[in-house]
Amino acid sequence: MALFLRELSRNFKSFIIWTLILIISNIGLMMMYPMIAEQAGEYNELMKKLPKEMLKGLSMDKLNFAQILDFFAYVFLYIILFGCVYAILLATSIISKEESEKTVEFLMAKPVTRNTIVTAKTLCVFFYITVFNVVFTVADYLAFEALKKSGYDINIFLLMHLGFFLIMITFAAIGLLVSVFIVKAKSIYPVAFGIVLGAFFINITAAISDKLENLKYLTPFKYINPSDIVSSGRIEGVYIIIMAAVTLVSVALTYVFYNRKDICV
Repeated sequence: MALFLRELSRNFKSFIIWTLILIISNIGLMMMYPMIAEQAGEYNELMKKLPKEMLKGLSMDKLNFAQILDFFAYVFLYIILFGCVYAILLATSIISKEESEKTVEFLMAKPVTRNTIVTAKTLCVFFYITVFNVVFTVADYLAFEALKKSGYDINIFLLMHLGFFLIMITFAAIGLLVSVFIVKAKSIYPVAFGIVLGAFFINITAAISDKLENLKYLTPFKYINPSDIVSSGRIEGVYIIIMAAVTLVSVALTYVFYNRKDICV
């Protein structure tokens, strides 16, 4: 418990900063909705003139900007992108920073096992991601209620936010595994950004090219695409299974490799 509380304290500042930035950014973008809704006909006509491949790649081919959920789905995709960056940065740094900051010797001198260390850090990551999503969902709901021009499906609204939570957990689990192999702090950012942006562009590529459509299984961004959720009203069961499997395997391998690792002190 003491180690878990230590990790909460060490990561509290970054949690507050990321949460405030993403909530403020999202609300700022959502405040454009009333103006967009008034000119929705013009925007929808403009969308028809753009290349279909471009619209599919940006997940705009199924959206009607007169509806608040459709507008939110477009905005939300980019909020999800940066939310995943936060999740993987948090997870990637939480184990590796012990070596980069030369605090691992102090940690190893305590009467704790390596499994205890990994457990405390994993719980910290999942705790902050859970709290982030609860706060973010409440803030979004208040924004929707303030800006809506008509009713909307609250179940789809909640489903999109559930998807956000699931993809953040997935990237966080991958980040935990990666953190076992990172020693230098300066390596964290290129690796974390590379994983998230790589997955994001694979999603775009799979959407644009029919020949590369199967690449969608390699990117969680396809699994919880907001425009797909709005149009279908669900998250495909196979995608949930894949995310759960990736999360469980990544966390399990984190324990395995951290116990086998030669730690530099």
